[in-house]
Amino acid sequence: MTFEKYSHNWFSIALDMEKQVFIANDKADPTFEATGITIESAVQNLKTIMAIQGNLQDA
Repeated sequence: MTFEKYSHNWFSIALDMEKQVFIANDKADPTFEATGITIESAVQNLKTIMAIQGNLQDA
């Protein structure tokens, strides 16, 4: 997998160039991972997963 990684306050973003998707990970718990075709969709998917799990804080 070829990717570049970028960080923000509570999440990090990786670009998987082979699959053509962005991967968003929670910095506090990297097991929370979501993908999307845009950075915004990957982060929104991560927020949704975390909200379902009850781990979403004010981000």
